[in-house]
Amino acid sequence: MKLSPDNAKIYELLYLPSMHQANNLPLTTEAIASAVLILTWLVVLRSIRYSKWQLAMISLPGTVMHEALHGMVGLVLLAKPKSFSIFPKRQGNTWVLGSVGFTNLNIWNAAPVAFAPLLMLGIGWLLYVNWMLPTFLVANYLIWVASGYLTACSLFSCIPSATDFEVGAWSGLMYGGIGLGVWYFVH
Repeated sequence: MKLSPDNAKIYELLYLPSMHQANNLPLTTEAIASAVLILTWLVVLRSIRYSKWQLAMISLPGTVMHEALHGMVGLVLLAKPKSFSIFPKRQGNTWVLGSVGFTNLNIWNAAPVAFAPLLMLGIGWLLYVNWMLPTFLVANYLIWVASGYLTACSLFSCIPSATDFEVGAWSGLMYGGIGLGVWYFVH
C-alpha cells in the first residue's frame, strides 16, 4: 500500500510505537502548535481564577475528572465514597469547585485518594499524543482546539487542593518514611 506523504506522517504518528514515547516525540509543527494552544488555554484558565463562577464553568471538565479520580481511587482502596459534588459552593472566603466525601479514610488510603488527581498528568499526555496531534495533522482544527481545551483542563485541575494536602499529608509522610526505610535497608 502506497501512502501519500501526508498520510504517511499520520500513519507514523498513530501506529508506530516509538512515536508515542515521551523521549522520542519530535519537535514538529503540530507538536509546537499544540503545546502553544495548551499554554494559551492554561493562561485563560489562570487569568479567570478570581472570578469563581467563570472558572467553575470553564474548568468543569477538569473538576469532573479531579473529583472522579478521588472517587474511583477511594472506591478501589475501600475509602467508601459517600458524596460527590461538582457544583461550586462558597465556603467562608473561598469557593469549593467540587468535593467527594468518604467514610473510611485512614493512614493507608488517605494519600493515594488525596493525590489521585495527579493521575491527570498522564491523562493530559495521552490526550496530547493520541488526540491533539492527530487532529492537527488531518487539519480538523475545531476538534484540535477542543482537544487542547480538555488537555489544558486536565493539566490545570491535576493539582491537589489545600484540602487534599491536609487529608493526605500524614499518610504521604508515612509512605515516604516507609520508602526511605526500605531504601536505607536495601542500600
